[in-house]
Amino acid sequence: MELGDLLQQAQSLTNDTRMDDDMPRVNRTISQVLQATQELHSRATLTGTHDLKAHMLLGSKGVDLPKLSQKLETLSARKTFEPLDPVSDTDVYAFLKNERENAILSVIDETNRGIFESVEKHKWRRIYAEWGEEKESLLNALIGPKQNEFPDVRRQTVFTTLAETPMPRSRLNRTEELYAQEIALYNQSQIQRGHRPNLLATFANLAAEKFDNQLVSEMWSVLQFMADNAPPSRTADAIKSRLATQKFVQQARTYLERRYKQYINTVIWENPLQAQRGGIPDVYSSVNSFVSINFSVPATVVGLLDVYNSLPLWALVYYSLRCGDLGAAVRYLKESGVCYDLSRLLSMMKEGTKGEQHSRLEAALKLEYNSKLRSCTDPYKKAVFAYVLACDPHNSHAELMRSIDDFLWMQLSILRQQDDREYNVEQLTYSGLQSLILEKYGENYFNAREKAPLYFSVLVLTGQFESAIEFLARTEDNRAHAVHMAIALNEIHMLGTPSSMHHPLISVNPEDPAPMKRLNLIRMLVTYAKCFEITNTSEALQYYFLLRHFKDDNGRSLMLSCVSDLLVENCDQQMIDLIFGNEDDESGQTGIFAQFHTMDFDKYMLAGMVGDELTYRSNFETAIRLYFIGGQLDKVMRLVCSLLSQMVHQPPTESSMRTRLRRIIIHLEDLRSVQRVDVEPHVLATYTMLTQLLVFFDHYHKNESQQASEVLANFRITPNDCSEVDECVANLKSLCPEVTKVLPDILLAAMDLIYEEYMKIKGNGGSRSSFDSRESTQTDDWKNENKEGSLRHLRMKAKALTNMAATVTYQMPTATNKRLVQLEILMH
Repeated sequence: MELGDLLQQAQSLTNDTRMDDDMPRVNRTISQVLQATQELHSRATLTGTHDLKAHMLLGSKGVDLPKLSQKLETLSARKTFEPLDPVSDTDVYAFLKNERENAILSVIDETNRGIFESVEKHKWRRIYAEWGEEKESLLNALIGPKQNEFPDVRRQTVFTTLAETPMPRSRLNRTEELYAQEIALYNQSQIQRGHRPNLLATFANLAAEKFDNQLVSEMWSVLQFMADNAPPSRTADAIKSRLATQKFVQQARTYLERRYKQYINTVIWENPLQAQRGGIPDVYSSVNSFVSINFSVPATVVGLLDVYNSLPLWALVYYSLRCGDLGAAVRYLKESGVCYDLSRLLSMMKEGTKGEQHSRLEAALKLEYNSKLRSCTDPYKKAVFAYVLACDPHNSHAELMRSIDDFLWMQLSILRQQDDREYNVEQLTYSGLQSLILEKYGENYFNAREKAPLYFSVLVLTGQFESAIEFLARTEDNRAHAVHMAIALNEIHMLGTPSSMHHPLISVNPEDPAPMKRLNLIRMLVTYAKCFEITNTSEALQYYFLLRHFKDDNGRSLMLSCVSDLLVENCDQQMIDLIFGNEDDESGQTGIFAQFHTMDFDKYMLAGMVGDELTYRSNFETAIRLYFIGGQLDKVMRLVCSLLSQMVHQPPTESSMRTRLRRIIIHLEDLRSVQRVDVEPHVLATYTMLTQLLVFFDHYHKNESQQASEVLANFRITPNDCSEVDECVANLKSLCPEVTKVLPDILLAAMDLIYEEYMKIKGNGGSRSSFDSRESTQTDDWKNENKEGSLRHLRMKAKALTNMAATVTYQMPTATNKRLVQLEILMH
């Protein structure tokens, strides 16, 4: 082909490919075409490489990849498992094929559903069958070998003996009983001899000797050790005294150092060959043996500096300080000739001397520590410098902290007083350590639920007695220990308590430094004692006696308030006799409360308190019984008057309140004959009037008309004729409301007596009345005249009663007026 023909053909092809739209043509340079070609080549090469690797991998396993790819392309999940899409009606072949495949799929689906339901039914049928067999076997085991008969059990008569006065079963377990016995001995020692034993030491010895629990004994031990520093004054605040001195910090360190000495001796005792202990049995020798055991393997010495006698020097110094022996640490430093300034500073700390030289040495060592020792590979050396200089509280010294005791000892060792923080912000204070233990770490960090004694000890060692006891009191097993720990601390004035008894169990005083809290001992002790005050009343009163110096809202002794509440809630005769003793015992020393007789209170004061509370609650009869015990006869009179005004007019029946009141009055009169009663005159007059009215109504209900009329005439409450109405009404104004309240019943009873006498005279035709006496030998005319005079006199008395009822200012009940008028009419 010629070049001209080729050019013409290319131009025609170009014209054929040209579009009608005015779109810009894409023109590429040679470099762009080359770049596009290289990209296409790289893609093709990459794809080919992957395919080649796939062929090689599957071919080694005997898989033909091309054939497998063809099979996968022919598969269609849509055609196999899903219904086919409808096709047009004109395509008959495709329609029939679709219908056939849909029918097959529906049959498969229905078969699967039927199989699943069948399997489910078979499963439940089998479960029910197995459960039926199990129930049958259980019933057969209960019935025994004889299916229709009960087992032949021989009946034996068992005789039981009950006490004449059975007491409820004690609710105290063995631990609580042992505590209660010690509390009783402690109280008796104070009452009888005025001696106050060390209750904390007593409980600690009890835990060590009687409790089969080493953890409880350790808790008491650490509390006793930390509470050895009693406040200088009993009136000083316990929390402020605790934080104002460094004695508690030193006490906690001493406790941890003594425990570590015991640990070292135990390790030495278990490894005598490696220890090679000899010489004087002091801390110096013990630490040397202990370090020999710990560093017997050469790999443990890697990274440690300064060796002394083939042992790491700074480990010897650290463990000497850990045991609390600064002299041993100074000795190791001097003998090794290392760090002369540090040995001099330790010597000054041991002697307790401070001055310019001490400050200069401390500043030089701090400079050395900050510049060189922070990156030191020897953890023992860094720990020794941190101990001596009380610096770097953020360094946890994790390589040396193998227990919480080690961590706590290190934190206590680098403490400084609150005032020192102005000069060194990195120093740790006592309050900061307390917040770190209680708030930052808290119960979750120490796993306090499972390790309650450990968390309790940590809180106690950091001076947080109240938080430790409150935590311990949350668990049922440790509640008794917590209560008695609070009691023991309070008796030596080392427990921080709130200002009000109504505070919660644990509270915060805004004046106390954080995170100190106060424990409500009253709430804790009362809640504890109320659990057994019914079954173990004597023990409960021993605990209430510990609250005798606390005051309630009314200024009364809290002990009396607690016992008063006990009697008010359980005011039966058995409880009253148990606490106050039997009334027939003239010695008065049979009751439980008699053993608590002090100058501040006695059983008479308690009886009066309980009587007042029962009177407030309207339990008058029991209140009268308590007033008799307390010797407050004036209050007995007032209550008797109040009760008589309500039931003096009632007929006497056996075991009624009116009958019991009569016995109370007889007992009161016997006491009045031998004891002077200071009571207001109007109360005495009311009491006298009501007791006589009681006699009047007794005669009235027994139909003893003459005796009843004589008693009523002695007080001139009712008039004999109309001329005495004004006088009787005037006398009523001087009477108390208790007597006025009974006036309607008095008028009705008097009218009934008059009417009865009237009917007797009128029916007997001249019988002697109770108002006039006549001789039986007079003539009939004289008898008739006397009869008319007696009837006229009785009608006049009845008229006077109705006039009095209408005249008195007291509003008379309608039924009373109606009855009085009816009887008066019947006598005319």
